[in-house]
Amino acid sequence: MKPKRPVRQEAPPPPPPPPRRSPLAWVAVLLLLLALLAQTGRLRDRLIAGRMLRQVELLSMAAIARNQLPRGLVAANLELLRQAEALDPTEIGIPIARGTQYLLLSNGSSAAASYRAALKLEPRPEVYLNLGRALAADGQLEEAREQFRIALRLDPNLAPMVPPQLR
Repeated sequence: MKPKRPVRQEAPPPPPPPPRRSPLAWVAVLLLLLALLAQTGRLRDRLIAGRMLRQVELLSMAAIARNQLPRGLVAANLELLRQAEALDPTEIGIPIARGTQYLLLSNGSSAAASYRAALKLEPRPEVYLNLGRALAADGQLEEAREQFRIALRLDPNLAPMVPPQLR
């Protein structure tokens, strides 16, 4: 018996080269990375603004609970809210909190302007209620009644918060 000759196997063909990316594909990838980076920065700014807003709310609630307003607290809060608004101009809580700070100072006209700014961002029943309070504090009773009516039309559960003489 003759020894078997090894069967010669042909080498497999080399793999095809990877497809070449067009310059437009690289531009698209670069733009997507830049957009992701911008969104990351935007998220960071929103988080910082949210922390500032929460700090203002906590300090204000503590002062109201103690029934005393430390000197300079409202001015410091208003500055924090200004900084927060620069970071996140679409956060409705910021003009609402600013309006509350002005009400603490008994400045109805500035409070009303802040609540109107909040309404431009998002019309909410509680903002109409607060706008009514600000206008009443400023002596604009008819306009305050109208804002209270809108608030109650949107949310009848707010009725106990509306002064009876202004319903």
